[in-house]
Amino acid sequence: MRKRTIGTALAASVLATTTVFGIGTAFAATAPTTLTDQQRHVLSGYHADRMIVDGVRQRLIVADDMAHRILAVRYDGTIAAEVALPDGTNAGDLRLSADSGTLWATVPGAHQIISWKADSLEEIRRYTFGTAYELGDLVLTGGKVWFAVDVNRFGVLDPETGESTAFVLGQGNNSSASAKPPLMAVNPKDPTRLALTDTSTRGDLFLYDISGATPALVAQTQTGYVSGHTAVGFTADGYDIFVTGYNGVYETSAGTLSGGTTISTDAGADVESSAASWVAVGMNPSAERTDLRLFPPTGETVPSREFDFPISGAAPVLTDLAWEPGADRLFAITTDAAGAQSLWTIDKASVIPAPPAPVQTATSITLKAPATAGRGSGINVTGTLAGGLPMGTPVKVVRTDAETPAGVTVKASDTNASGAFSFLDFPQAGGTIGYTVSYAGDATHKASSAKVSVSVAKTTPALTLNRNGTVNAYNATVTMTARLGATYKNRTVEIWADPYGADQAKRLLKKGTVNGSGDLSVSFKLTRDTTFSAVFAGDTRYAARTVTSTLRTKVAVSTAVTKHYKVKKSYYYVRKRTNPKFTTTMTAYPNRKQQLVFEKFSGGKWVAWKSGTYKLSTAGKYTYTLTGTHSTGVKYRVRAVYVTGTSGDSANYTTYGSWRYFRFTS
Repeated sequence: MRKRTIGTALAASVLATTTVFGIGTAFAATAPTTLTDQQRHVLSGYHADRMIVDGVRQRLIVADDMAHRILAVRYDGTIAAEVALPDGTNAGDLRLSADSGTLWATVPGAHQIISWKADSLEEIRRYTFGTAYELGDLVLTGGKVWFAVDVNRFGVLDPETGESTAFVLGQGNNSSASAKPPLMAVNPKDPTRLALTDTSTRGDLFLYDISGATPALVAQTQTGYVSGHTAVGFTADGYDIFVTGYNGVYETSAGTLSGGTTISTDAGADVESSAASWVAVGMNPSAERTDLRLFPPTGETVPSREFDFPISGAAPVLTDLAWEPGADRLFAITTDAAGAQSLWTIDKASVIPAPPAPVQTATSITLKAPATAGRGSGINVTGTLAGGLPMGTPVKVVRTDAETPAGVTVKASDTNASGAFSFLDFPQAGGTIGYTVSYAGDATHKASSAKVSVSVAKTTPALTLNRNGTVNAYNATVTMTARLGATYKNRTVEIWADPYGADQAKRLLKKGTVNGSGDLSVSFKLTRDTTFSAVFAGDTRYAARTVTSTLRTKVAVSTAVTKHYKVKKSYYYVRKRTNPKFTTTMTAYPNRKQQLVFEKFSGGKWVAWKSGTYKLSTAGKYTYTLTGTHSTGVKYRVRAVYVTGTSGDSANYTTYGSWRYFRFTS
């Protein structure tokens, strides 16, 4: 946007009678935002009269008319570089090259155009014009410098040769010609189109084609109620031209200057278009109106965002307004009555804030439910929703259990006049049944929820395991059968074996699905007492259960007789001068002992004669030699016995070996 200084020149503007979208009276889409001290930097050490934004270096290029210099200042307002202007003159207009490498300015008092390196403000070249040239705006396009000259003229400078040519605005007979240079701007999307407007009270706007050797007038129009122009510019998309002045902003087509409309204001304004074609309209701050208004590129008739400068005491004036190129950052400079200046930075200026959340009343839910319930029986839950809600307010109930872990909706009554509600549910699963009751909330009431749990006992299934308490021979193979009664879904049973002793671990014999009769069987060879378990893990409706069967197992035991001379009718015959040997072989087990029992036949019956307990070898053997004086004519018998708990261990069931009969002869 090309413009001249904004100040008291616009204070006398009056309200136009025609309003396209009102700046003075229209309501914004959102409430105005008052700028804060965090967005403000107090300028010190210089006076800012005009500015442009160097987005590459994040600097503002500022013209200081009091000290006759140009400064490069950081976004926080501190000085990064400066350059003095010749002979106490001031910069008229500032412009950066397309690559932001070169700064150009008109210096009207010296009748010069000067270029500097933008990073250091080191001077590159001066172009001096005659004293008849009072320079104004300048624009850069097509490798040339176009500039405005007083009394209705404009010109073009070739920066390579230094040659310049002047042209007369309009047809050369414009009766509204101003004593000041016209304002000018170039179309960012079509660099062959140059817009010019004078600063008179008539309000002429011109559009030129500058692609040829001589500028050609494309169109000319009057800017309606807007006159005394202060700024002219194109929107970033190149579709529209904006002109500011007395009574507001005039907008028209950039192609033909047709279809113009007036945006009315009740004070002087500055207008800047962002890279996204958001139009910022700024006015001298006032407590009676909004100071900055932002209009979207969609052509809305009311501003989408508004900002106010904080005012304490006399209102300041708006010195300048500028967007950061290619960004959504807006800068504004204000000057108070004492001359103190502030730099205001608005980041994400066009981002419309979310509306404030309405004040909501807190709500709460209380629940009452039984601690326990039977499976399949009804669970009655009552509750109260507090928070001043009307009768008939719905609540949502979700039940979670083992069968529906993700939750299932349960129908509940709406609240009555006191906020009470209830529901009756018949869950089929056992275990912990959870109910979550929630109120969704509305514009004036906060959401709330509550939870309650009920413990539902699972049904105990029928489960049996055969052969409990049976006594079995050593090395016998038994078939263990588990029988499972009715369940819900799980029909799997495990059968485990746990032989006596720490040397053999409990082991899984079989895991499988029971047959149609509910049976699962497995075979096992017994060598010691063994406890079998049938295990059902349970399901969502039937409880887990384990039953056991303990099978007793005898040892293998035998007694061999030696030193005899014959065997007749089951009797071993031994010479009385010979000591017979009796060798016991028994199932081996650590530290196992045998009881060796001798009896003799006397008085028509077998009676105890002698016995002893003897430790077996690791192979389960022991040999006993019967010594002493042996009597003839007497019948004897002997056997080995394992007794649970007294034979050194309890791994097997008490077992009696077979008798061995013997007699002594001469």
